[in-house]
Amino acid sequence: MKFLLKGILILLFFLLITTICKINELKNVQYNQPEFLSDKKILTVYYSNIGNTKNVAQNINYIVGGDIKEIELVEKYPNNIFTMSKLIRKQMKEGYLPRIKDIDISNYDIIIVGSPIWNFSMSLPVKAFLKNNNFENKTIIPFFTYSGVAKKNRIVEETKKLTNSKNIKKPLFMFENGICLIKQQIIKWINNI
Repeated sequence: MKFLLKGILILLFFLLITTICKINELKNVQYNQPEFLSDKKILTVYYSNIGNTKNVAQNINYIVGGDIKEIELVEKYPNNIFTMSKLIRKQMKEGYLPRIKDIDISNYDIIIVGSPIWNFSMSLPVKAFLKNNNFENKTIIPFFTYSGVAKKNRIVEETKKLTNSKNIKKPLFMFENGICLIKQQIIKWINNI
């Protein structure tokens, strides 16, 4: 009985924290669009396996506007997380990039690109997207979600190599436990690019 009561109290505590967090998320949020975003065609592109990166991408898109597209695989990864992790590690070791459906970026000036971090690197579908497109004369604004350790400098260098872009803005690294403060973090990040 003690354990059940303890469990209920812990659950109520987390529900209270989540509710307070959601309410506070909407307070004191002030966004003034930076000059480099004004009058530009913006596309937010992301790959999300479990929904965290999608959530951040949708919030970024809501704040800055423009279009949003999800990177889709031609052949999806297995649903079993262990099978998927084993396959991804093998693909990373071999330098394999999965086939993805085309996303036309030709009409956009600014591409905001979001990826979860897998094994200290950006996801393979996002690597494929960056490698498959021409980013000449485009501004790239990357963001990454992670739950473990992120080798941030390594990921920024990967982005530069894959795009050969000279105009890559400061990336956002969003730790998954920080999702509660997502709008404030995004606004602060964009305002400081």
